[in-house]
Amino acid sequence: MAGQEAEIGALGIIILAGVIGRLFLKKTGVSDVFLLLLFGACAGALLQPDVVEGMGALMLPLGAVALLMIIMDEGLRLSFESLRKQLHKALFLGILSFSLAFALSFAISYWLFGLGMLLSLIVAAIFSSVAPELLSGFLFALGASESAKAIGEIEVTITDSLSVMLALVLSGSVARGGIDIDLSALPADIALVLLLSAACGSLLAALWKAFVSQIAEENEHLVAIGLAALLYAGSSLIGANGVVSVFIFSFFLGNTTHQAIEEVRKFQSEITFFLRTFFFVYLGVLLFHSPKPAEVALAALALSLLLALARAFSSRAVGFFDPTARKGRLLETVSSRGLSSAVLSVIVAGELSNSGVRQAIDLPLLALFVIFFTNLITAFFVLKKRKLE
Repeated sequence: MAGQEAEIGALGIIILAGVIGRLFLKKTGVSDVFLLLLFGACAGALLQPDVVEGMGALMLPLGAVALLMIIMDEGLRLSFESLRKQLHKALFLGILSFSLAFALSFAISYWLFGLGMLLSLIVAAIFSSVAPELLSGFLFALGASESAKAIGEIEVTITDSLSVMLALVLSGSVARGGIDIDLSALPADIALVLLLSAACGSLLAALWKAFVSQIAEENEHLVAIGLAALLYAGSSLIGANGVVSVFIFSFFLGNTTHQAIEEVRKFQSEITFFLRTFFFVYLGVLLFHSPKPAEVALAALALSLLLALARAFSSRAVGFFDPTARKGRLLETVSSRGLSSAVLSVIVAGELSNSGVRQAIDLPLLALFVIFFTNLITAFFVLKKRKLE
């Protein structure tokens, strides 16, 4: 038992820190990310390097689990009704916001930071989407309309899933030593993968509704996660994309009328909450255990400002072309990056390191500062808007 009390106590502190942070966000409109990163930084100042290395060894497999939970959570929260009413506005905002953020992130990474073509594309993919869990919290604190909430929910769900898929595909290409793409065949290849992935997810959802949900009974929440994990792993074996397959499966699962789906959604959401808290604390720990933090912080600040500009321009463009969407102008204040960026930075860095690929920048440390600065910028605009009301 020696030493185990400390680990169990640390687990309790992390969970309570996450709960306090969530309440802090709802009450003040200021992101709980600050509290979690600060907690991690304080812990990191006290931890020995070998302890931090031991934590790092756990992050890659834990990151894979977190990624599965993120995709499931996004699929379960997206509703047919919201899609029917707000899909066109959400797609307009999502495509414009994601594309602009991706282009600006790539440009500054490639030409200013000198990271190289593929690593710059990876950085762009990791940070191109606003965090779904943070967007909803900020909009709730601002008292946004139901229309704005629906548009934001659909937009970030789609773009966050796209961000995850692109980052994993690109990091796999770098880890293999390069990428050889026939650009003329690329659209057809992507369409084939998407169709195959959608078919896998839809088939499992149909099997769930017809057979599994009746057999699983009170263990439906565990069975759903188990099937999603098998789907994620099995899809790649037949050339499909696990992220898309799980998203489609979760989407259909979340839109069934079965009463137990609420239990599945709540159970899965709590797991995601714990993983989110753990990853933000871990990023905070890295502050005192990573090289060149000042240089990375400056790079992250420049990147964060560009991401905020991309968000503001995209949201205003939606209001300009569609006057009925101007009630959602609160969306332009939120440029926060969150859990997906944290998890992807750890997974990609681990995969590249295991493949012997030299990284010109510390991706988890970059994620730490980008998450901090984008949440700081968002908090500034949120507080400013609340004072004007």
